[in-house]
Amino acid sequence: MSDFHRYVCWDVENVISAIQTEAVVASPAVFLSTHTRLGIQRCRINGRSFSSTGESVTEEDVRDDFLNRRTNTGTLLLPVVGESGSGKSHLVRWVKEKIKHSDDRKIIYLEKSKTSLRHVIESLLDGVEDEEIEQIRKDIRQVTGTFTTASLARRLITQLSVTLADLGKDAVSGKKRQLVGPRGISLLLQDPLLQEQMLEPENFIPRFAEHFLSDRESDEERPPRFSLDDLPLSPDVITGDMAAPTRQIFGMLMSRPELQVLAVELLNAHWDKAVQELSSLGGGRLLGAMRKVREIYARRGKEIVLLVEDFALIQGVQGDLLDAITETSEREGKTALAPMRTLMAITSGYFHDLPDTAATRISTSTGGFVYNLDIVLGQGKAGTEEVATFVGKYLNAARVGREALERGNGDLVPNKCEDCTVKSLCHGSFGASADGFGLYPFNRAALTRVVHNVAPQDNPYAFVPRTVLGSGVIPILNDAYRSIGKGDFPSAFFQENYKTVRGVDTALPNSVSEDVDARDPLNAKRRRKALEFWADAPAQLVNLPQGIGEAFSLPELDVDGRDASPADALAAGETSKPAITFVDSPRTLPVPPAIQRKIQVVEDWAASGSRLTTEVASIARTVISRSVLYREDWLTPPIRPIGVGDAEGAGWTVKANTVSIEDASAEALNKSAAIILKRNPSNGEFFKSLIRVNAQDADGMRPQDVVRLASTAETHRAALRERVALNAEHSDEDLVVGLRLSLLGAAFAGQVVPGMPIDALYIAAFDKGQAWARPDNSSRTETWVKRLEAHLQHRAGLVEALLSSLGLGQGAGAVHVLDAARAVALVRKAAQEWDLSSVDLPIWAKEAALPFRSGLDSVVRGQLQELTTIIHEIREHFPKSSGPGDRLVLQVSTALQMANAQGLTGPQGPELELRAAAVEEADWNSVSVLEKELSRVTDNLQDQSTESLLAVAAAPRSTHLREIHNYLKTADALLDTALAAARMQIQNAVSDAADQLAGLLVEWQQAVDDATPQAEAGI
Repeated sequence: MSDFHRYVCWDVENVISAIQTEAVVASPAVFLSTHTRLGIQRCRINGRSFSSTGESVTEEDVRDDFLNRRTNTGTLLLPVVGESGSGKSHLVRWVKEKIKHSDDRKIIYLEKSKTSLRHVIESLLDGVEDEEIEQIRKDIRQVTGTFTTASLARRLITQLSVTLADLGKDAVSGKKRQLVGPRGISLLLQDPLLQEQMLEPENFIPRFAEHFLSDRESDEERPPRFSLDDLPLSPDVITGDMAAPTRQIFGMLMSRPELQVLAVELLNAHWDKAVQELSSLGGGRLLGAMRKVREIYARRGKEIVLLVEDFALIQGVQGDLLDAITETSEREGKTALAPMRTLMAITSGYFHDLPDTAATRISTSTGGFVYNLDIVLGQGKAGTEEVATFVGKYLNAARVGREALERGNGDLVPNKCEDCTVKSLCHGSFGASADGFGLYPFNRAALTRVVHNVAPQDNPYAFVPRTVLGSGVIPILNDAYRSIGKGDFPSAFFQENYKTVRGVDTALPNSVSEDVDARDPLNAKRRRKALEFWADAPAQLVNLPQGIGEAFSLPELDVDGRDASPADALAAGETSKPAITFVDSPRTLPVPPAIQRKIQVVEDWAASGSRLTTEVASIARTVISRSVLYREDWLTPPIRPIGVGDAEGAGWTVKANTVSIEDASAEALNKSAAIILKRNPSNGEFFKSLIRVNAQDADGMRPQDVVRLASTAETHRAALRERVALNAEHSDEDLVVGLRLSLLGAAFAGQVVPGMPIDALYIAAFDKGQAWARPDNSSRTETWVKRLEAHLQHRAGLVEALLSSLGLGQGAGAVHVLDAARAVALVRKAAQEWDLSSVDLPIWAKEAALPFRSGLDSVVRGQLQELTTIIHEIREHFPKSSGPGDRLVLQVSTALQMANAQGLTGPQGPELELRAAAVEEADWNSVSVLEKELSRVTDNLQDQSTESLLAVAAAPRSTHLREIHNYLKTADALLDTALAAARMQIQNAVSDAADQLAGLLVEWQQAVDDATPQAEAGI
């Protein structure tokens, strides 16, 4: 590797001091050392516009024309026009430096950086001693020393208002008559709120006031005139405090745009008078002073040469000054006023808006010509050498430094490249200007692209010297000084700020960018930018010339024996290259125009940064999203499949929320999309293949893109399943809620209770409940029964949704394969809680859940209370010590027979026999079991969880529980009645019969006592 590796031959200090974007700032030596011939055209004036004559001239031609042209008035006003930064001031400064001072000339130089009125007036009156002129100097000093920028701005508004209020309707014509006088637009300037709007910093008056009082400190152009933006017409300022006349003129302007244009014309036409009145220059004082100056210099035999770097400098005194500098010098055959030559820089826009009097005087004075510096570079190589020559001198200045340039006094400019040890490699790789100045770190291709990049958007071929230096050369040199030394140039700064201009320069083909990414991923971004700017975007991957690669730390690549000559040729200025093609593999047929058009859209998106059209973005989304759909087998884990026609409704759409593409038309990058595709070379080439897939044009499709499409589909299968599940509300979270609901319904039906083994829970969760019926309904509350019935009406749909989410069917048929492993895990999770009050229900579960959504706790507690009441009443007639229930039934039956024998049972006897038959098969031990379970939860009812309460309330109970309860109540009532009847018979019976009945009563009482609580007490 040579010494050119990371080589830098300038420093930041030299860049700052030797490259000046303002002609007036540089010293004469530096100015002349960096001066490059400007592109100047002689143009014919047509009213307030001008047209090219096709004649190009040099600076010397302008100088000679300016100094030697003779006019019949003895005055010459020669405009130099051009857009901001085009070099107008530079040309005026160059003419100044090239005018030889002599005793017969008085040179007055108005620098554009000295914008204050004081400097302008003092420069115009310099060298003349006169009492009247001295008073003007004093008045100007007083005015400029009295005001602040803010106070001057307010006084200017007030003065302008007075000027317009004093303007009679006979002084104007047409619609302007509606706007003048005391009830015209002067009212707007008097309203406090509207004044505040006009005094906002970016508006004309405060900016004028700032320049009026002090010299400018930046490259900012002085605002030349009022514009529509300066009118205080914001609807926000309308208030109730606005006076009625002011509101009237305000509303008229707001509703009539043509009056707004006329209002701006009035402001501009009478601005000078307002400024002159405020600055004590009204009444023609400046005109009189300039006449006196010309008279004095006429007596001295001098010609006045006035050089004005910016026509906007004379705002406020424009009319008087134009009168003074164009007034004929001859009176009655004698020279009364000194001849006067004025070279004045005027922006193109300002020239178009000149007052009629000024435009007429300029045209008459110059013979109808101006010099135009607006340079427009042609396409291709046109203008490349001019740019190289212009920039080359500044690059040399940055290497030589200001001190060395000033020692040469501008005549002898040292070339830093002459004795450089790496000159051969540097110039061979980066090139040199026609003057022999090296272009490093640029070359011709890079310079051309930078010029296009910094040009105005509406005129990308414009060459604006100030902008090229200020926005291109200077920042790039400063950045490259650091980044080349670190080995990371073209840096991130360069990559971000200097881009290929679409429609002007060719972007690096996307296929080349992809090749770079594959071969040099470490330096991919830098190499792509270097190939685009320094190699002028070659059609295939090539190595950069040796010097560029070494300087920028970009090593050579193995380019499969490709000839590197296209890049090498660029160092010498060759910019032509073969047309870009997009053939990815050999084709047997030409690319159909419709496909080629779409491929070009992709190329522009990937390589040039344009937006992807809606049509092409839709094609890419469709192919990708459907490939995922086709790839999914719906088996792992099983889920009900969807087809292409169902995809939209299932959440897998052909839209940006599924496949989001960076910078696709009508969309912002959707970070929540399942598939996100950024703008990069790889995706660009991939999209080209997708276009061919969509068109069923396999010819030319890249095999690697087919593989990528399959890989993309495989990768995003899970996203498809998740999206479908979320859209159908079949995510794991949704299924857990649905299973919890299913288990709760099964519990209400007496099929399961909390805490049961998982296999029982699993079976119940997927049972549609069509054959479910609680055998213990007689011991259930009415609320419990109604809620269960309401749930069972919708349970089949609930279970069907669960099955379809966890299993597969054949075609559109019922599910017959269930993913048991997944389902068991979800059931286990669902059974951890049984309350639904705080969960979000999927839509497919809401109807089945409605009976349990609210009041579940009160229903469960109500059922527990019902069971507790039944047990309590049973125990009133069947104490724990009563023995087996069937013995009780036998004892009551015996007592009933005895009562029947004596005719004591009455009509209740048959009822008791029926109830006795109902409890013949009853399990009387279930009473004790239920009693024990109830005691566990009712002893501390408030502290029990829903699950523990539900486990007791929902458990199936004896089908005879209510029959036992009813039998005991009936038996108790019948026996009480029979005993009472028996006692009455004893009292009324004869002695033998009474004795027999008394014995029976004793036996009967004993049988009854065995069935009453007194027996438990030992009575």
